[in-house]
Amino acid sequence: MATPSLSQDTAKAVLRQVEFYFSDSNIPKDDFLKTKIKESEDGLVSLALICSFSKMRNHLGLMEFKNPEDVPDDTLKAVAQTLTTSSSLKVSEDGKKVGRSTELLEAEELIEQLDSRTIAASPFEFTVKREDLEAFFNQYAKVNSVRLPRNVANKKYFCGTALIEFSAEDDAEKVLGQSLVFAGAELELRPKKDFDAIREKEAEEFERNRPSNNSNTEEKYPKGLLVAFTLKSISAGDSAKQNGSDEKKTAENGNGEEKIDDKNGSTIEEEVDEKERKSTASIYKDDMNVVLREDLKDVFKKFGAVKYVDFRIREDKGYIRFDEPEAARKAHAAAVSAEECGLVVKNFIAGLEPVTGDAEREYWNQLRGHQEKHRGSNNRIPSRGGKNNNRGGKRGWGGENGSRRGRPNKARRA
Repeated sequence: MATPSLSQDTAKAVLRQVEFYFSDSNIPKDDFLKTKIKESEDGLVSLALICSFSKMRNHLGLMEFKNPEDVPDDTLKAVAQTLTTSSSLKVSEDGKKVGRSTELLEAEELIEQLDSRTIAASPFEFTVKREDLEAFFNQYAKVNSVRLPRNVANKKYFCGTALIEFSAEDDAEKVLGQSLVFAGAELELRPKKDFDAIREKEAEEFERNRPSNNSNTEEKYPKGLLVAFTLKSISAGDSAKQNGSDEKKTAENGNGEEKIDDKNGSTIEEEVDEKERKSTASIYKDDMNVVLREDLKDVFKKFGAVKYVDFRIREDKGYIRFDEPEAARKAHAAAVSAEECGLVVKNFIAGLEPVTGDAEREYWNQLRGHQEKHRGSNNRIPSRGGKNNNRGGKRGWGGENGSRRGRPNKARRA
């Protein structure tokens, strides 16, 4: 009877996956597999166990078979046949076990070798896929593995810097000397040891700034969601002076107050006059010399969900508030690495600065102060003064130039 075989694509994926499991890159960090190897007299591990790992089950179409004993014999034979073609793997004579063809180096020596052939590349969007990065860097040298480290402050999210391990130190050095662009962004390439030093400082800073259990309520606000931007004309290079002196055109795009949900610090925007908002947007939509909130949101949403754009027409400064800290970090990294030192928005460059520390605290405190003020006003019958029944008398929301009372001042940039 003929030996079962895998399709070409499946065989390629399976071979690469098992080679990675037993590679210098993975075994030192894989306590489970390392233990199984030590428990075995010949250093080989059950192939059925390997095939029961989630990624292998996905490659083999065996998602329902979670236990090693459930893996079909025909599949094991086909996988064993595929793995015999590898120079880095050893398969037992009966085809039921697999392992490394060479012994593992001592830990210190192994780590030194791995670091010498690994580079750190950034910035990447938080949704980037490992497979896409592997395919990209494989164009320049053979890639052994791609790792996506998590954010120091929030382990749920990718930090934006990928670690690319090549098959040889010379390959890593060759790639470090190139200028590479991925998804429109010029990449910053550095040796892994430099990345490790930066991560160590970030971890130390995070521990220093971690709120203690007895922190007062003032400190309970979302961290890392804000970036401040300044618009500069592409042609003049000066602070943006946007057109539109007509009173009809100066109506704020998306005019509406916002309030804070005390439970999680997120914002809940009040209902706005949709007709007025659309009218303003339609006037400026095709005007390249006037930036709208929609224009800013379109540029920044590729880094993550945009919660709120704190910006008024004809101003040259504002804030972008994201849903997740990683999105804010990604946007800032992309702006810094861009050739224009910022992100293009119509005929302007938006230079970015992260808002942290006292500036960040001030922003949220002012916003919450406005929220408390707004709550108090809800208990009173609104005034009907003014020609157009605007609340608060002739000037509507009050304040000079039609600005709303209680709107947070521009917080100091960190």
